[in-house]
Amino acid sequence: RGQQLGRKLGFPTANLRWPSKTMSFSGIYSVWVHGAGLSYHPGVASLGMRPTVGGTEPLLEAHLLDFDGDLYGQRLQLEFVAKQRDEWHLDGLDALKAQIEKDAVEARQRLAAARSPE
Repeated sequence: RGQQLGRKLGFPTANLRWPSKTMSFSGIYSVWVHGAGLSYHPGVASLGMRPTVGGTEPLLEAHLLDFDGDLYGQRLQLEFVAKQRDEWHLDGLDALKAQIEKDAVEARQRLAAARSPE
């Protein structure tokens, strides 16, 4: 379990440590998530250092849109569809929550226009 920050902001995430050698891919992405009984569920993912909250290790955080289940201990796969933006430092948790809301809206739009890989 992570810090539960995403859950506190209203955007629970599945978190995975990420090898630092691949940090050239950091940013915010529209993703399809599958595994753990999910069949290509839409999501938005952040890959990076989490500068707004003082992160010190690379982390992949995936928020599943319109999902209200428990994924702790489950194995998930992400299919990266589109990079939405670079990772930014924001001024506090209110600004972070507002940006996540925008990122989720954009991911929903991008994934609606993309075909599910099913």
